[in-house]
Amino acid sequence: METEFRLLVAGFCIVAPSLLFVGFVRLLDAMREDALVERVLGRVDEGDGPTGTALDPTTFLRSAGEQSRRRAAGCRECGAPTATDGGRCGLCGAAFR
Repeated sequence: METEFRLLVAGFCIVAPSLLFVGFVRLLDAMREDALVERVLGRVDEGDGPTGTALDPTTFLRSAGEQSRRRAAGCRECGAPTATDGGRCGLCGAAFR
């Protein structure tokens, strides 16, 4: 009985951290693809407008939402929603004009 208990504890100590790590990686991946993160990164990369503590959060979110709407478009060939930053549609490969 003691041997089985030790094997069970050893198995848990091996499997549990692996499962926690996989869950953590999936959580980080989901957070990385969040639309808000993309808007913030786009705003930081553009470098226009005020920065630091002088930035009004409501103004920032409003302008980020407008930029996101401008960037999002539908493909003229297949109608799939795609970002206009790329040169081609991700679904059918048609070139944007």
